[in-house]
Formats: sequence, C-alpha cells, structure tokens
Amino acid sequence: MRDLLFLGLLPPIPGLYRDGNDDTLFPSPRERSLLKAQLDGEKVLALLLTHAHLDHSGAVAYLRRDLPVVATAATAAIAKAMQDASQVGLDGEAAYLNPRILDPNEGVLAAKGKSYLRRPFRLLHGQLSHFPQASPAKTKALEGFLWEGAPDPLDLGPFRVKAFPVDHSIPGACAFALDTPEGLVVYTGDLRRHGHWGQKTEDFLQNLEDKEVFLLITEGTRLGRDSKTYTEMDVKEALHRLLKGHPDAPVAVDFAPRNLERLLSTLEVGESLGRKLVVTPKDAYLLMALSEAETTWSDVLSRVKVLREGKGRRPGWEEAVWDDGRVDAITLEEIAKGPEVYVLAFGFYEVNRLLDFRLMERDLGRPSRTGIYVFSNSYWADQEQILDLKVLLQWLAALDFRLYPEDLAKLPSNAGEVGNPFHTSGHAPEGFLLEMVRRLKPRYLLPVHTEQPERWLELVGDEVKVLLAE
Repeated sequence: MRDLLFLGLLPPIPGLYRDGNDDTLFPSPRERSLLKAQLDGEKVLALLLTHAHLDHSGAVAYLRRDLPVVATAATAAIAKAMQDASQVGLDGEAAYLNPRILDPNEGVLAAKGKSYLRRPFRLLHGQLSHFPQASPAKTKALEGFLWEGAPDPLDLGPFRVKAFPVDHSIPGACAFALDTPEGLVVYTGDLRRHGHWGQKTEDFLQNLEDKEVFLLITEGTRLGRDSKTYTEMDVKEALHRLLKGHPDAPVAVDFAPRNLERLLSTLEVGESLGRKLVVTPKDAYLLMALSEAETTWSDVLSRVKVLREGKGRRPGWEEAVWDDGRVDAITLEEIAKGPEVYVLAFGFYEVNRLLDFRLMERDLGRPSRTGIYVFSNSYWADQEQILDLKVLLQWLAALDFRLYPEDLAKLPSNAGEVGNPFHTSGHAPEGFLLEMVRRLKPRYLLPVHTEQPERWLELVGDEVKVLLAE
C-alpha cells in the first residue's frame, strides 16, 4: 500500500481500503498519512467491475472487505477461478482475502486466521451456487459474505445501475449505465464488435443511442493505431486452412489463459478436422466455474480432453477438476501415440510439455513430424515479450515446431508490422470508437484505458466536450 499510494498508483482516498481490526493493510500511521484526498471512501457504495481481466480487477484486493462488487456471474466466476488456481500474493485477492494483522513484535503485517474471507459480490445476469463456497485449500475454509443475485437494473443509493453485455475476449464482459442526478453516465469497459459476441455490443448501442447521455467514460486502447482488424471468424478460417494443410502434424495453439473465445474457436476448428482439443487442468477449472454461471460452458467442458500428469500432491482446485464427472482425462503418452488427432492448447509456460511429448514419441518408436505452433496471442513488442519470444523460438527450434505467423520470428520492433491472422484484438478499432461516440452523442467524454486521450480532440472536434487531465 505504501508504495502504490506514494507513487500515485492508487487514489489517496481515506476510508476506501482495508483497514479494520481483524484485517488491515496499514502497519503504521505512515501509510495513513498518504491518504490526502478530500473525499470520503466510506461513502463509496459499490465497485462496478466490467470484466475479469487483471488490469480491471487487479486492485480490488486493496479495497475494504465490506464494499460490494457488482459484476456478472460469469465475471465473478472467472475472478475466483483465477485466484483459486494461481499462486497469488496480496494483489490477487479479488474474490476473497487472506486477513492481515499487525505483528507487534516485528512491526509488519502477517497473514492470520483459519479461513479465507469472501468479498460481497452482487451477481448480475446469472447465478452461482456451489462455486463461491468451494475453498481452494484442503485445510482452510472459505467463509465471509455470501454471493447474492442482484436485479438488473440495480438500485444503489441515488443511482440506478444497468449492465449491458458487450463483446470482449473474455466471457461475462459488460458496460454499465448509471442513472444519476446529473443524467445518464455510461462506462464502456473494454469492448469491440468484431468478436464472437459482436451482436451484444451492437445491442448495447441500440439500447442507449436514443437516450440523453450526460457523460461517456470510454476505453480507447487502439486510438491512433492503424493495424488491421481481423474478426474472430477470420481467425477461425485462417486456423482451419493452416491445420487442414498439415493433417499429420502435431499442433499446439498458444492463446491467453482467459481467452475462452479463442478456446471455443480452436475447439470448433479441431472438431471440423477430426481433432480433439487438449486443455490444461487450469483451463478445465475455469470452464467448470463458468458452467455454473452460463450453462453453455458445461457443453464445452464435455467436448475437450484435459491433460493429466503425475504429481506427488494436487491442490484442492485440481482435485475438484478430477472429481468432476464431465472431465475426460488424457496423458501425454496417449497423445504421443497419435498426435495427428489432437490440438494442444499449450502456450509459452507449457512448452516443456512439448519436450515430454517428443521424448515419449521417441520411446514409442514413432516417426517425429515437424510440428505447428500457432501464436494466437497479442504481441506488443515490449522488451520483456521480445525476450520471451526469443526463448520460445529456441525451444521450438530444438523441438522441431514451426512458428506461425512466420513473420513473428523476425522479432520486428513495431508490432503493427506483424499481420497475425491467428489473433484478433480484444478492443475496438478507432473507427468503431468514433461511431460509438457519434451514436451515443454524450455531452461529455472522459477517455480512459488509452495512451492517446488527446486523439479524441482531433476525432470529435466540437461535437463533444472531451475531459482531459490538466
């Protein structure tokens, strides 16, 4: 807390953060002296969480535990599944927390208590029954606030809040519209219209374009960028062409862990070519969690194979995977006997499993065929990612897997130079963002989630009052 408050990475609002007798993030008055905003965090009624990507949910961990989190049931399920299946520290405590109290002998905070404590989620657009009560640990209970269904629209003090499902690369994403005493305030969250759920974004616009919008708070990730926008259908067609052209090759497809849209696309392409999709236990756990909120994901879980590996000890969440009757397990040795009938959902952190696969092929006396590794992920060409790609390329060369798109192997400094037909952005291009603003006709526009907020001045001119930081 001290670092984040001092550097301005968290707003210095007193009363907003965890600071109680049974749980605190403030070991001394030194931290409280950094809370200088002339605002009262105790008056904050709720947090509106648009989706479960970490750049939106990552700071929930610091908020006071009794603050309601309003989100779709799918978003809440993903947030908890991510926390359950990860070795998270303090900043991963979005769904539940490990209480901290001051150790007077050392003057530092220590995790105490026999239970994890749930935050009070208010669930929109679905229900969760068993999953919120399931503890990720075998020896520690999960207690605290119950997760309750909420009406939509939802009344919060003087505000009426309505959630609109939108298209993004993660299920459960929504935009929020608030009726306030000043007028309608709309927050887009992250959205686009070119993905699997594109109609949801169009429905959102159609619902609001005849209303009087006082303030539009909008993302602008791709403002000022001129890169080509592929649709999810384009991605499926490109993947289908590639795999059809290599019917006997081992195939691995690398996509983001929570990009279940891409998982669904890869599953459907594989099925059309007689291949089964193999996912990791973490992927399966996420599908299990989502299936309580949206029943369609239960069908997806029943159609995939789940990689089972020998372990001396399995965490509680993974035991829950193998106890689920819908899970169809498969081993690397079984895959090595006939890799041409599978698509492996393996990314950078699973590349060692491709080594095990090659060794098992050798032990079985099978001929080794050049593999296909599809980079179906975002690429921003920052230094860390370029280093990761260099490491990945070394692995793929050693294991005889060919990277697609092939131009990515050149490691261009400008990510826009790589036209990747196997990936589509989770964010709307500039043209659509401008269309959205012109259809909603807000009185004021507040840019967030963008590196080029001033670009709005060029795009909208005098049509809308753009609010920029001074």
